[in-house]
Amino acid sequence: MPAGRPTSYDPKFCEMLIEHMAKGYSFESFGSVTDTCKDTLYEWVKVHPQFSDAKKRATEKSRYWWESQGIDNILNKKQMTKDWEGNTVLVETSLNAAAWIFNMKNRFKEEWRDKQEIETTPSTLTVTISGPTPPSE
Repeated sequence: MPAGRPTSYDPKFCEMLIEHMAKGYSFESFGSVTDTCKDTLYEWVKVHPQFSDAKKRATEKSRYWWESQGIDNILNKKQMTKDWEGNTVLVETSLNAAAWIFNMKNRFKEEWRDKQEIETTPSTLTVTISGPTPPSE
């Protein structure tokens, strides 16, 4: 029997994680929900295949939430709603594009990062140095 601290993992965390990240939250912030640290979450991914699968599915839900926010706000979404007094008001949402792009590039690195592909091939390097022509004698 292996020694060590007993795990606090519960299979119900799989569905809870998907619901959590479907609201746009990060995988790491799920530690707050389960009262664990992110290292424990990553250990659960290694040890519990169903939790690993839930993390992958949840990441797609989170990406969808964030992309929806960008699309809705880029299109200057307007909606009618009620204020605290019950009056009907028009509410416009706005997007801080720089903050949204920064978030997407860091949250979904593989798809959103600025890609710089450099091709290298064996070749001969020729350097030409030009400058003023020396005076003739």
